[in-house]
Amino acid sequence: VRNSPEFPGSSPSLGASRTMNPIDGAASPSKLRMRQLSDKLSGLQAGLEEEKQARRDAVEMKLKVLDERLARAQISEGTKFKLLKDQIAKLQEGLATERVSREIVDERKTKELRLVESSVNLDLNVEKQARKDGEAKLLKAIDERVFALRLDLAKEKKTREEAEEAQARAMAEEIGRL
Repeated sequence: VRNSPEFPGSSPSLGASRTMNPIDGAASPSKLRMRQLSDKLSGLQAGLEEEKQARRDAVEMKLKVLDERLARAQISEGTKFKLLKDQIAKLQEGLATERVSREIVDERKTKELRLVESSVNLDLNVEKQARKDGEAKLLKAIDERVFALRLDLAKEKKTREEAEEAQARAMAEEIGRL
């Protein structure tokens, strides 16, 4: 029916020619039927095109809604990530500050320890010297005392010896007189 002699090169999707056959003067029933079918087919095609367009519009609308939702989610996630990034940066800053302060405290404590160690060594050396000085004084005092005692003993010995000699002479004189 598409390429019929009445409608050469026509197709129902393009619509049927609505010209009447000049020989008949009135439209023949087959032509009327063809025209009705052609109109019906055109209506179906128009409805199909409208339905396709409506589906496209619906899909585009859904895509637009999804795009908007995705954009909002990206903004929301971006905000969350920025917040987390800021918090991480603050934590890293705090850790760096803590590390620096710990190093400063460590240096101070090391210096204090060295000072205390130096002070203890100095005090120990002073005490050692004081002990040596005390021992030297004590030894000197002991030596002086021993020397003094020896002198005293020597004097007593001399005195005793003199007394013994005197007694021995006196006894010898008395023996001599007797």
